[in-house]
Amino acid sequence: MTMKRVLIVDDEEDMLWMLQRNLDNGIPNIETITAQSGIEALDVLEQTEISLVITDINMPGMSGLELLTEISNRFSGTNVIIMTAYPSNAFENTAKKEGAVQFIEKPFDINEMRRIVEETLQSHSKENLQASGGIAILDIIQFNGLAKSTSAIKIIDTDREGMIFFKDGIVVHSIFGDLTEESAFFEIIETQGAELQNINGIEPPVVSMRRTVESLLLEAAVMKDEQKDTETDSITPAPAAEKPAATMVEETNESINTEDAQQKESTEDDDMTEIQKILAEFTNIDGVHTACLVGRDGFLLDSLARTGIDAEMIGAIASSGFGSAESMGNQLGQGDLNMTMLEYNEGPVLFAPVGEEAFLVIVADKDTNLGWIRIAIKKNSAKIANVAAF
Repeated sequence: MTMKRVLIVDDEEDMLWMLQRNLDNGIPNIETITAQSGIEALDVLEQTEISLVITDINMPGMSGLELLTEISNRFSGTNVIIMTAYPSNAFENTAKKEGAVQFIEKPFDINEMRRIVEETLQSHSKENLQASGGIAILDIIQFNGLAKSTSAIKIIDTDREGMIFFKDGIVVHSIFGDLTEESAFFEIIETQGAELQNINGIEPPVVSMRRTVESLLLEAAVMKDEQKDTETDSITPAPAAEKPAATMVEETNESINTEDAQQKESTEDDDMTEIQKILAEFTNIDGVHTACLVGRDGFLLDSLARTGIDAEMIGAIASSGFGSAESMGNQLGQGDLNMTMLEYNEGPVLFAPVGEEAFLVIVADKDTNLGWIRIAIKKNSAKIANVAAF
């Protein structure tokens, strides 16, 4: 039997030691290797054939989700299990979208982890395909339906990625770029020349639909026929009967109102500053209701805030707290401040420096996933500094 290698990635030495010492008990023909960072893990993957990676999400430098993305892009035949002490639907959905076969919460039972690892090594496989010149995506979809498989098809197009999830052969979730459910499914089956990956055994992150393959493909065919009919009608239009003047006025007014609404919506989007568009990445996190960019002098530079929140007052008050936190770090010899958090009964307030002249203030409700906020701060701080050109 071929030896299979399992790479365990975690910045906590105790977790690495525990898993390396206990994981292979009762599982034949596996070798465990460890890495303490995402960068170190990628070096191992470059040099050694790895069947399975087990990685924590929260690690300094490269996060587990970033490592998952790199593995999906560069080592697509390697399965990944995600571990986290901060469970979140957003984390899990992102992990499953990127191709993780399991999402496990810490602390976990080592026997349960062994079971999952053994099952993954035996039954989960990834097969790279091409949607042109070889197997078409419709063939893969029909195969998964007929086989009544629990699986997923991952599609990587030029500028979009997507997934179709199957549960016992039924399509239960689809996503493609900004599209979801049936809309995503129909868009995917029209895509040509994309890279495809069929992942067996993966569970869907959510169940947003329950459709048989046959019903979806039939609906797609009907939509295509209707589109052809519409195109034909537009080429040879039938003579139109003259409409009453009152009807024409009503239709004209309706058209003007629609155009006004569209123009208003477009104007509102245009009115958002570049910084506000970035701050929206914070307020889109479940539970985060206010994101402010504040100068070190206490003046509010920009914000997105819940109705009734006085963002300018937040800026004025937060500057003193931020300055105190920096001073404490300097006095204690702890170096530069990366982030500080104040926890209140109704939820946390987080501060993080942005460039040399400003800092972020994030206000959230109770039970908001702090790990998700930290990832957003790490991702966007430099971007805000560049846009604001401090």
